[in-house]
Amino acid sequence: MNLALNKLIPVITTKLQETLPGKKAHIKLAPYRQATELLNLKDKNPTLASTLLLLYQKNDKIKFILIQRTEYNGNHSGQISFPGGKKENNETLKQTALRETKEELGIDIDNIDILGKLSNVYVPPSNFLIHPFVGVIEKINSFKPCPIEVESVIEVSLSDLFIKDIVKNKVLTVGEKTNNSMKIKVPYFDLKNNIVWGATGVILSEFRDMLIDKY
Repeated sequence: MNLALNKLIPVITTKLQETLPGKKAHIKLAPYRQATELLNLKDKNPTLASTLLLLYQKNDKIKFILIQRTEYNGNHSGQISFPGGKKENNETLKQTALRETKEELGIDIDNIDILGKLSNVYVPPSNFLIHPFVGVIEKINSFKPCPIEVESVIEVSLSDLFIKDIVKNKVLTVGEKTNNSMKIKVPYFDLKNNIVWGATGVILSEFRDMLIDKY
């Protein structure tokens, strides 16, 4: 089913204000997270971060943006993710998501409307607590990706999330750059031949479950 973005916006806004799928949706894409859901985050003192799931209309399709991060000496090197990063100074988490989107993609954030946020996601390898926001922009004329942080920009049709068998399984290394790394079979979204898993897959799983009755 093709939905026009202007018709989907009020649906998303309303659902973001209701009880979210949360952990049930998260575990679908990351069953190995069941243990981490029991952690006392106050004891962990996680670094606060936020991301932006940005929707826009392109031709006759609703799209959202993923990025492939550049290779670097860090936990999320080369991974597929949403634009986002660590909270700075006295900015709000919403401001963090917008700032990071501007820095990483060169988008005019003045034209972005934030519709709400999804459930927080804790990332043990980096000790990040991610606050995922959902936003919308009327159109994007071009991207100006930051070459230091962004290897490539990936435009995904929202309808792809609802394709049958879009979720696959693969043996991947969890916590690759930690002392507790392990190889396990994990679910992932196969989006435009990209393996989307981990925190990004978890966020998309909740967004998918939230809208499943509309597709």
